[in-house]
Amino acid sequence: MIIKAIHLYTYKQPFKSPIITPKVKLYERESLIVEILTRDNQSFYGECNAFTTNWYDDETIDIAVHTLNEWIPQLIDKEFNSFREWSVYLEQLEETPATRSAIVMAVYQMYHELSSFSVTYGATISGLTNEQLHKLYETQPRRVKLKWSSQLVEDINAIHQNDIHCDLALDANESLNVESFSKISEVNQANIIYIEEPFKSLENLNAMNVSEYPPIAIDEKATSIKDIVSIIEKFPIQLVVLKPYRLGGIDKVLEAIDILKEKNIKFVVGGMYEFGLSRYFTAMLAKEGDYPGDVTPSGYYFEGDLVRDSGILKEGMIHFIPPKVQKTKLTKL
Repeated sequence: MIIKAIHLYTYKQPFKSPIITPKVKLYERESLIVEILTRDNQSFYGECNAFTTNWYDDETIDIAVHTLNEWIPQLIDKEFNSFREWSVYLEQLEETPATRSAIVMAVYQMYHELSSFSVTYGATISGLTNEQLHKLYETQPRRVKLKWSSQLVEDINAIHQNDIHCDLALDANESLNVESFSKISEVNQANIIYIEEPFKSLENLNAMNVSEYPPIAIDEKATSIKDIVSIIEKFPIQLVVLKPYRLGGIDKVLEAIDILKEKNIKFVVGGMYEFGLSRYFTAMLAKEGDYPGDVTPSGYYFEGDLVRDSGILKEGMIHFIPPKVQKTKLTKL
């Protein structure tokens, strides 16, 4: 395929309910969308999951745009006949993994036929409300991930009391110390399958008997394959959350999966408040996970989307079809 042009767009939607974490409150989601246009007028799209600010990671949308504006000119009029032929250019994006992930998402589609599939539903809750409890009761996800908060005990009890039968994952976003972590002893731990990132420093794990608690998982610290291998060799980590935008894309996640399987470390695949394009590929990778990934059905976070029918929830499973971007909804940069 010969590259004719690469265009950049943005797409924005308000959250149905604000996202509240120990680090930030989010009221809307803006994403950068990349279009690779070939000489025969085929378009392939990638979604960049960076944020407008650096609340979660240093790589913001502005940095992604700047990086791509410098990177794109060398690609125009070049011919690529395989994914492998892109490797030398993808290497130039190693320092900006969210940007690389968006490009890989588009390039992957050039050489792989996309299929329809289904994944198990795993919901993520940031600040449990009565409306969300009702939604969980109606949809009965196999796994619910709760953000750690001062209401954690009440939230867990509310899930149990409302006949929501699910495994629980807890996410502390590196916000705890050993003393605050011990609060988990106040709840029934029977269905807690793992706790993500309780501490900023993993050295805190050496100050406690981890065998008394649910498995500890890394998420924010899983920034590269090299870092993941180093961490699981040094600390009692039993599960890794793999995120394509953080590792650099689909190919990097597949490589990490092979390594973790070889080392008998469990993993799940997650996204970050994605729109339907990115959510399809996160779900595609999440099929390989040991537990349901952070994959939400259509309409979960946003009223609108840039693709139609992206992840329809039915009987506890989310059904995906190959995504088709509605270009008229995008704002060109």
